[in-house]
Amino acid sequence: MSEEQEQELQLSVDLVRDIQERLKQDDERAADSGVAAQYLAAVTGFLLGQINAATDQKKEFLRQLQEFAAGVVDDVEAQQQMQAAQPGAGAGASGTEEASGIWTPGDD
Repeated sequence: MSEEQEQELQLSVDLVRDIQERLKQDDERAADSGVAAQYLAAVTGFLLGQINAATDQKKEFLRQLQEFAAGVVDDVEAQQQMQAAQPGAGAGASGTEEASGIWTPGDD
């Protein structure tokens, strides 16, 4: 694995907003986070479809990505609960909160 692959992903509120803003340029419905998530799921499927790998391996990658995404959901919800328990902590409004992680094909 290369050094670049070993670095964690840095997911910031600003990055997510930028992606959602780009989606809204093509489809105003993407202002809704659920619609934006559908676009991102479609992009994920599109990119996995282009990987030079057997269909079974692509399906396994997709399963692993689903687990990775579920972990990010859990992290975001935990952050929101911590912020709700600490009035005035509003890190989400400033765009400074970050979630990080990395998914590498084959990692379980």
